[in-house]
Amino acid sequence: MTADRVLGLLDLLTGVDVWVDGGWGVDALVGEQTREHGDLDLGVARTELATVLEVLASAGYVVSDDRFADVTVQLTHTEGHRVDLHPSTPLPGGGTEQIDFDGETFYLPPPSAGRIGGREVRCMPLSSQLRTHSGYELRDKDHHDVELLHGLERAAD
Repeated sequence: MTADRVLGLLDLLTGVDVWVDGGWGVDALVGEQTREHGDLDLGVARTELATVLEVLASAGYVVSDDRFADVTVQLTHTEGHRVDLHPSTPLPGGGTEQIDFDGETFYLPPPSAGRIGGREVRCMPLSSQLRTHSGYELRDKDHHDVELLHGLERAAD
């Protein structure tokens, strides 16, 4: 998944309540691409999920895994790249509530500003990125992302 493709998908979703999370979300917080990405993770307001699915379908994506639709919906493009959607419920006063694989809910603050390809994008905030990069066996790319997140955390202190 290239930065240009990410920005193109965000352009298609202009006006829809989505934000970048996962590896691209980490890179957005850092302000530059730091590694290769096999997919794009997007947070999406649950109320906008059907719209996002429709827009992505028009761009050649099909749902390839929706077994855990309350937590994540995976879409695959005919060329093989993926978008993983992470629906959450908007809360009064800002932020959203997301469900994890154990059925527990947790609060996500409103999206932060980040940069992909030099362009400002909405992305998952640092505190939420740190939370979502825990509780499972980290892969090499996750260790890379966590190291970057801790660097951002130290810089903010």
